[in-house]
Amino acid sequence: MPPTPVDDHTQEFEQLAGLSALDVLDGDERARFEAHAAHCERCRLMVRLDREALALAAPEMDPSPDFKARLMQRAAAELAEAKAPAEPVPLRPPPNVVPFRRRAPRWASVIAALFVVGIVGLAGYAYQNQVVATFPLTGDVGGSAVVNVRRSGATDLTMRGVASPPPGYLYEAWIIPKGGAPIPAGVIASGDGSLPLSGLGTGDTVAITQERSRVDAPTSTPIMAGTVQS
Repeated sequence: MPPTPVDDHTQEFEQLAGLSALDVLDGDERARFEAHAAHCERCRLMVRLDREALALAAPEMDPSPDFKARLMQRAAAELAEAKAPAEPVPLRPPPNVVPFRRRAPRWASVIAALFVVGIVGLAGYAYQNQVVATFPLTGDVGGSAVVNVRRSGATDLTMRGVASPPPGYLYEAWIIPKGGAPIPAGVIASGDGSLPLSGLGTGDTVAITQERSRVDAPTSTPIMAGTVQS
């Protein structure tokens, strides 16, 4: 079960958690966030996961909340300056001076800026793709099947080590709303695989049946099933 935020938890504190992971908070903002995080398990978890993701995806940086926007503005300004007409060459230039010598640093800074933006984007993707909760499916077969809930809100079913179905059969996943009929969610051809679960909500049950082909309603008893809790 994912940690429950405290009553005063807001979107602002989630943004501050990301900045805290980068060690760029100071002054009143830092004091206010640390006071909140002292009793908010969710914010503490976000800081820890963010630091782990950044350690894998990006070098040490010194960003701020509008870091990406300011970086792109600077890159655009550098590009515009680099495309501007060159200044007139002096009539008597000093010896061994290469014309247009200042253009390379301008282009280099643009490339560096775009590279850092790409790294920040990669770190952002890793952040949104982090698994924040898992719910196991149980049954009388070997292996494991779990429902993963990611920070972005996306959910997926992952099967590992389950015996493959007999020839001519496949596994089909179902989302079963509380008190509702099973909804087909996709098929997996073997006992190792994953698929996204679109429309899965709290309290829904995820089940897996063995079918001869993709069907609109289960024709056999589920081999594994589990409920997504809040």
